[in-house]
Amino acid sequence: MDKKANDTFAFDLENRLDDFFSDELPPQENPAAEPAAAKVSELPLEDLKSTILAIDWEITDDALDAFIHQVDKLADRYSADKVIQSLLKILKSLGKYIRQKKSNAHPDTIKRIMAVYSTLEAVVGNDDLSQTEKKQLLQEEVNQFKMLKAKIVERKPASSAAPQAPKANAATGIEAVIQAIDDLKSLMVTELDAIRKEIGQLRKK
Repeated sequence: MDKKANDTFAFDLENRLDDFFSDELPPQENPAAEPAAAKVSELPLEDLKSTILAIDWEITDDALDAFIHQVDKLADRYSADKVIQSLLKILKSLGKYIRQKKSNAHPDTIKRIMAVYSTLEAVVGNDDLSQTEKKQLLQEEVNQFKMLKAKIVERKPASSAAPQAPKANAATGIEAVIQAIDDLKSLMVTELDAIRKEIGQLRKK
């Protein structure tokens, strides 16, 4: 799934570079109806895709706030689609985690955001996918989300090369790390429980 995500974003970046270097090309005067229709169908996710690319380049508060805002807007737009809702919840959880940890976030988090976005793009843009196929894609993303959660919880703080602090300060630092891990566990468990409920409702249908 990560490879598919990287391929998707690499292709998008190549298109952006092509657009940048093709300013001298004459504009097309009567574009074909089919490409125009395809462009319209992609518009709902364009802002989110651009923001994810910006976050991949540099993690900033503005980009993360925009990311979460755009996810919320899409959640309103697709409120009747439980699969899309669940994918958006995963994206929002990952975005909130990165906003909290910034550069200290697990290095796989950005790749997971890209992968979930690629699945979201496939679900939104491919009318040929059956509901069963969409649920299978969602289940795969939930499994990957749980695996990342386990990595985050088990991740050990990197050893510091700085001189050792007094024992009292070291104890305080350990307590802070434990508290941060507990807070992260609570956040991820809450988000995962919500996603499980969504999947449970989908299975009943």
